[in-house]
Amino acid sequence: MNDSYTNFLEFFSVSKESFFEFGINETIYSSYEKAEIEWELLKKKITSNEKVYVMGFGRDAKGTALFTLLYKNLLANDNVTKDPTYNSIPTKLIRDLTGYSKSKNKKFTKLSNYQVSHIFGRTKNVYAFTAPWNIVYIPKILDPFTGHEAKCDLVKEFTRLFQKNSYKKFHKLIDDFNQIMTSNSFIEKVEISIKNIQDSGEFDEKIIKKFRTSLSSEVSPIIINND
Repeated sequence: MNDSYTNFLEFFSVSKESFFEFGINETIYSSYEKAEIEWELLKKKITSNEKVYVMGFGRDAKGTALFTLLYKNLLANDNVTKDPTYNSIPTKLIRDLTGYSKSKNKKFTKLSNYQVSHIFGRTKNVYAFTAPWNIVYIPKILDPFTGHEAKCDLVKEFTRLFQKNSYKKFHKLIDDFNQIMTSNSFIEKVEISIKNIQDSGEFDEKIIKKFRTSLSSEVSPIIINND
Protein backbone atom coordinates (compact mmCIF):
# COMPACT_ATOMS: atom_id res chain seq x y z
CA MET A 1 0.00 0.00 0.00
CA ASN A 2 1.22 3.50 -0.87
CA ASP A 3 0.62 5.57 2.28
CA SER A 4 1.57 9.26 2.07
CA TYR A 5 2.03 9.49 5.85
CA THR A 6 4.60 6.69 5.84
CA ASN A 7 6.23 8.20 2.75
CA PHE A 8 6.50 11.58 4.49
CA LEU A 9 8.26 10.14 7.54
CA GLU A 10 10.61 8.04 5.41
CA PHE A 11 11.49 10.97 3.14
CA PHE A 12 12.56 13.11 6.10
CA SER A 13 14.17 10.15 7.92
CA VAL A 14 11.91 10.47 10.94
CA SER A 15 10.88 7.34 12.79
CA LYS A 16 7.21 7.05 13.69
CA GLU A 17 8.26 6.57 17.34
CA SER A 18 10.09 9.92 17.37
CA PHE A 19 7.23 11.67 15.62
CA PHE A 20 4.67 10.25 18.05
CA GLU A 21 6.88 11.15 21.01
CA PHE A 22 7.15 14.73 19.74
CA GLY A 23 3.39 15.01 19.36
CA ILE A 24 2.62 13.70 22.85
CA ASN A 25 5.37 15.73 24.55
CA GLU A 26 4.33 18.96 22.82
CA THR A 27 0.64 18.61 23.68
CA ILE A 28 -0.46 21.15 26.29
CA TYR A 29 -2.83 19.94 29.01
CA SER A 30 -4.55 21.52 31.97
CA SER A 31 -2.97 20.68 35.30
CA TYR A 32 -4.76 17.90 37.14
CA GLU A 33 -5.64 20.20 40.04
CA LYS A 34 -7.36 22.78 37.83
CA ALA A 35 -9.05 20.06 35.76
CA GLU A 36 -10.49 18.45 38.88
CA ILE A 37 -12.00 21.74 40.08
CA GLU A 38 -13.43 22.53 36.64
CA TRP A 39 -14.88 19.02 36.27
CA GLU A 40 -16.76 19.35 39.56
CA LEU A 41 -18.07 22.77 38.48
CA LEU A 42 -19.27 21.35 35.16
CA LYS A 43 -21.16 18.50 36.82
CA LYS A 44 -22.80 20.95 39.22
CA LYS A 45 -23.86 23.24 36.35
CA ILE A 46 -25.44 20.31 34.52
CA THR A 47 -27.45 19.11 37.51
CA SER A 48 -28.38 22.66 38.58
CA ASN A 49 -29.96 23.57 35.24
CA GLU A 50 -27.27 26.16 34.44
CA LYS A 51 -26.07 26.99 30.94
CA VAL A 52 -23.76 24.34 29.49
CA TYR A 53 -22.66 23.63 25.93
CA VAL A 54 -22.46 21.01 23.19
CA MET A 55 -21.22 21.12 19.61
CA GLY A 56 -23.85 21.47 16.91
CA PHE A 57 -25.23 18.31 15.30
CA GLY A 58 -26.12 17.66 11.68
CA ARG A 59 -25.99 19.79 8.55
CA ASP A 60 -25.89 23.47 9.58
CA ALA A 61 -26.37 22.19 13.17
CA LYS A 62 -30.10 21.80 12.48
CA GLY A 63 -30.22 18.53 14.41
CA THR A 64 -28.89 20.09 17.62
CA ALA A 65 -32.45 20.43 18.92
CA LEU A 66 -32.53 16.65 19.32
CA PHE A 67 -29.67 16.79 21.78
CA THR A 68 -31.00 19.79 23.69
CA LEU A 69 -34.37 18.07 24.00
CA LEU A 70 -32.64 14.86 25.10
CA TYR A 71 -30.83 16.65 27.93
CA LYS A 72 -34.00 18.41 28.97
CA ASN A 73 -35.69 15.03 29.39
CA LEU A 74 -32.63 13.16 30.64
CA LEU A 75 -31.06 15.67 33.03
CA ALA A 76 -33.84 18.20 33.63
CA ASN A 77 -31.57 20.83 32.10
CA ASP A 78 -33.19 23.08 29.52
CA ASN A 79 -30.16 25.38 29.27
CA VAL A 80 -28.00 23.17 27.07
CA THR A 81 -26.76 25.46 24.30
CA LYS A 82 -24.96 24.98 20.97
CA ASP A 83 -21.45 26.40 20.98
CA PRO A 84 -21.56 29.68 19.00
CA THR A 85 -18.73 28.69 16.64
CA TYR A 86 -18.52 24.93 17.26
CA ASN A 87 -15.40 25.21 19.47
CA SER A 88 -15.26 28.66 21.07
CA ILE A 89 -16.22 27.57 24.59
CA PRO A 90 -13.60 24.75 24.82
CA THR A 91 -11.03 27.17 23.36
CA LYS A 92 -11.73 29.72 26.08
CA LEU A 93 -11.64 27.00 28.73
CA ILE A 94 -8.26 25.54 27.77
CA ARG A 95 -6.87 29.07 27.49
CA ASP A 96 -7.96 29.87 31.04
CA LEU A 97 -6.75 26.53 32.41
CA THR A 98 -3.28 26.63 30.80
CA GLY A 99 -2.47 30.33 30.48
CA TYR A 100 -1.85 29.94 26.73
CA SER A 101 -3.80 31.63 23.96
CA LYS A 102 -3.90 31.22 20.17
CA SER A 103 -4.71 34.93 19.83
CA LYS A 104 -2.75 37.90 21.12
CA ASN A 105 -3.72 38.71 24.68
CA LYS A 106 -1.68 40.43 27.39
CA LYS A 107 -3.00 38.04 30.03
CA PHE A 108 -1.84 34.87 28.25
CA THR A 109 1.25 33.44 26.57
CA LYS A 110 0.85 33.44 22.80
CA LEU A 111 0.74 30.08 21.01
CA SER A 112 1.45 29.66 17.32
CA ASN A 113 0.52 26.68 15.14
CA TYR A 114 -1.43 24.89 17.85
CA GLN A 115 -5.07 23.92 17.73
CA VAL A 116 -7.68 22.90 20.25
CA SER A 117 -8.57 19.22 20.15
CA HIS A 118 -10.97 16.89 21.96
CA ILE A 119 -8.95 13.85 22.99
CA PHE A 120 -11.88 11.45 23.22
CA GLY A 121 -14.39 13.19 20.95
CA ARG A 122 -17.98 13.01 22.31
CA THR A 123 -18.55 16.66 21.44
CA LYS A 124 -22.34 16.30 21.61
CA ASN A 125 -22.09 14.87 25.11
CA VAL A 126 -22.82 17.64 27.61
CA TYR A 127 -20.41 16.08 30.11
CA ALA A 128 -17.56 15.72 27.61
CA PHE A 129 -17.66 18.77 25.31
CA THR A 130 -16.27 21.14 27.95
CA ALA A 131 -14.70 18.50 30.20
CA PRO A 132 -11.23 19.84 31.11
CA TRP A 133 -9.73 16.35 30.80
CA ASN A 134 -10.97 16.10 27.19
CA ILE A 135 -9.50 19.35 25.82
CA VAL A 136 -5.88 20.07 24.87
CA TYR A 137 -3.72 22.18 22.61
CA ILE A 138 -1.94 19.99 20.05
CA PRO A 139 0.66 21.03 17.44
CA LYS A 140 -1.08 21.57 14.11
CA ILE A 141 1.40 19.25 12.45
CA LEU A 142 -0.38 16.44 14.34
CA ASP A 143 -3.76 17.24 12.80
CA PRO A 144 -3.43 14.56 10.08
CA PHE A 145 -3.10 12.01 12.88
CA THR A 146 -6.12 13.17 14.88
CA GLY A 147 -8.66 14.26 12.26
CA HIS A 148 -11.70 12.07 11.61
CA GLU A 149 -10.99 11.95 7.88
CA ALA A 150 -7.61 10.25 8.31
CA LYS A 151 -7.70 6.45 8.09
CA CYS A 152 -4.58 4.33 8.39
CA ASP A 153 -2.62 2.19 10.84
CA LEU A 154 -0.37 5.11 11.84
CA VAL A 155 -3.40 7.18 12.81
CA LYS A 156 -4.83 4.33 14.87
CA GLU A 157 -1.49 3.80 16.59
CA PHE A 158 -0.99 7.45 17.44
CA THR A 159 -4.58 7.84 18.64
CA ARG A 160 -4.14 4.86 20.95
CA LEU A 161 -0.91 6.31 22.43
CA PHE A 162 -2.38 9.80 22.69
CA GLN A 163 -5.50 8.63 24.51
CA LYS A 164 -3.54 6.25 26.74
CA ASN A 165 -1.20 9.05 27.81
CA SER A 166 -4.16 11.37 28.47
CA TYR A 167 -5.93 8.70 30.51
CA LYS A 168 -2.84 8.35 32.73
CA LYS A 169 -3.05 12.06 33.53
CA PHE A 170 -6.79 12.21 34.23
CA HIS A 171 -7.89 8.63 34.92
CA LYS A 172 -9.82 9.47 38.10
CA LEU A 173 -11.88 12.13 36.32
CA ILE A 174 -12.43 9.94 33.25
CA ASP A 175 -13.48 7.02 35.45
CA ASP A 176 -15.99 9.35 37.09
CA PHE A 177 -17.38 10.20 33.64
CA ASN A 178 -17.60 6.50 32.82
CA GLN A 179 -19.55 5.82 36.00
CA ILE A 180 -22.13 8.40 34.95
CA MET A 181 -22.43 6.98 31.43
CA THR A 182 -22.76 3.37 32.60
CA SER A 183 -25.11 3.83 35.54
CA ASN A 184 -28.39 1.94 35.13
CA SER A 185 -30.37 5.08 35.85
CA PHE A 186 -28.61 7.06 33.10
CA ILE A 187 -28.95 4.29 30.51
CA GLU A 188 -32.65 3.80 31.27
CA LYS A 189 -33.35 7.53 31.09
CA VAL A 190 -31.55 7.78 27.74
CA GLU A 191 -33.85 5.15 26.23
CA ILE A 192 -36.95 6.74 27.70
CA SER A 193 -35.88 10.16 26.41
CA ILE A 194 -35.26 8.85 22.91
CA LYS A 195 -38.67 7.17 22.86
CA ASN A 196 -40.36 10.39 24.02
CA ILE A 197 -38.60 12.35 21.27
CA GLN A 198 -39.57 9.76 18.65
CA ASP A 199 -43.19 9.60 19.83
CA SER A 200 -43.53 13.38 19.72
CA GLY A 201 -43.64 13.28 15.91
CA GLU A 202 -41.68 16.53 15.70
CA PHE A 203 -38.73 15.04 13.84
CA ASP A 204 -38.28 13.14 10.60
CA GLU A 205 -37.49 9.45 11.01
CA LYS A 206 -34.22 9.84 9.06
CA ILE A 207 -32.85 12.44 11.46
CA ILE A 208 -33.99 10.33 14.41
CA LYS A 209 -32.02 7.39 12.99
CA LYS A 210 -28.89 9.55 12.56
CA PHE A 211 -29.41 10.88 16.07
CA ARG A 212 -29.56 7.37 17.53
CA THR A 213 -26.37 6.38 15.69
CA SER A 214 -24.52 9.45 16.88
CA LEU A 215 -25.82 9.13 20.42
CA SER A 216 -24.60 5.56 20.80
CA SER A 217 -21.00 6.75 20.55
CA GLU A 218 -21.55 10.06 22.32
CA VAL A 219 -22.72 8.46 25.57
CA SER A 220 -20.44 5.43 25.46
CA PRO A 221 -17.82 5.05 28.21
CA ILE A 222 -14.18 5.75 27.42
CA ILE A 223 -12.29 2.48 27.13
CA ILE A 224 -8.50 2.49 26.84
CA ASN A 225 -6.88 -0.43 25.03
CA ASN A 226 -3.68 -1.31 26.88
CA ASP A 227 -2.25 -3.75 24.36
